[in-house]
Amino acid sequence: MPGEISAQDVQRYRGAWHNYVARRNLVVVLFVGLVPLGFLIARLRLSEILSMSVLAGWIAAYLAAAWWLTQWKCPRCGKAFANRLWTPRCISCGLSKDEAAAVARGK
Repeated sequence: MPGEISAQDVQRYRGAWHNYVARRNLVVVLFVGLVPLGFLIARLRLSEILSMSVLAGWIAAYLAAAWWLTQWKCPRCGKAFANRLWTPRCISCGLSKDEAAAVARGK
């Protein structure tokens, strides 16, 4: 049947989807964690240079993680899925994240 996916493809989708979720979660944690980090730095009363260094390092880590997320490969075509954050479909083949997640979950 043309719409069926082999067991090997399901494994590839599952691995790719777990990889995507890990990358996405890292980006979200780094983004949301910036506010508590700011409060912690203010509470600790670190020197201005140290405070700015910690914040700059955190922001650099966020930007690196966001770039890493955009480099996620599409499980169908193997090309970069998107060229920006939170793109719902592959820019090359049109596979949606919902379709990839459904295959990875076995639905």
